[in-house]
Amino acid sequence: MRRSARSRIRATLLYAWLCAAVLVVCFPLYYIFVGALTPTAWLNRGLEGLIPIHLTLDNVIRATEVMPLGRQFLNSLAVTFAQTVLQVSIGIAAAYALVFCRLRGTRALFLVLLSSMMIPAETTLIANYLTVSSWHLIDTVPVVFLPFMASALTIFLFRQAFLSFPGELREAALLDGSGHLRFLFAMLLPITRPTLISVTLVSATAAWNGFFWPLLVTNSPENRTIQVGIAQLSSAEVNDVGVVLAGAAMVTLPVLLLVLLAQRFLAGGITAGALK
Repeated sequence: MRRSARSRIRATLLYAWLCAAVLVVCFPLYYIFVGALTPTAWLNRGLEGLIPIHLTLDNVIRATEVMPLGRQFLNSLAVTFAQTVLQVSIGIAAAYALVFCRLRGTRALFLVLLSSMMIPAETTLIANYLTVSSWHLIDTVPVVFLPFMASALTIFLFRQAFLSFPGELREAALLDGSGHLRFLFAMLLPITRPTLISVTLVSATAAWNGFFWPLLVTNSPENRTIQVGIAQLSSAEVNDVGVVLAGAAMVTLPVLLLVLLAQRFLAGGITAGALK
């Protein structure tokens, strides 16, 4: 009886702790999305303003009038798509060559990749800026993602996942006459799908949340991403909380949906091959 009572108390305390943690995590999201659809005058009333009874799209319309958020949203989508596809494609090809092609010097190349992960991004900022400036790409959309076409972290994660692939299946595929592309798309990628999805999610999130580099290499509002646009919107409409929250909701919603759709693959994909 005592053990049963203690178990119930522990379970009750655990559920209470989990509910409190969920409330702390979800309240900012609730505030953003409800505030985006609530007039600022109602939001200024405090907790009473968080009751969703005066919902309207006026804040969203006002935000798009102050800044070209629609165009910037499309720019962010284009940058995220291009950067993610390039990073994942190059990462798969490089990791495949490191694991399965048995080329000379692959260990040294892998050490170089690992060492590049230890270099702060700020140290390469000036070199990247001078490079794209010499190519006359300043204030264009492609300049935002071109320096990030390849990622050492992406290559590392794919390499670790490919190392966990059973060697017997690889030998069976070779005996069956499978080439590199057939083996890659028919066997390797389907088995390592959790890693593929989680790496794609990480790359897409990083591309979407980029701020300092787009701010540095773009000048006109039409060529900037929505992250930069939201920062400028918050400066222009500092007294209109609802308008700022409307812009924040536009930034948050795509990433939130992406994480919710792919969350079950995230932890398993990142830890795949960790024992190798």
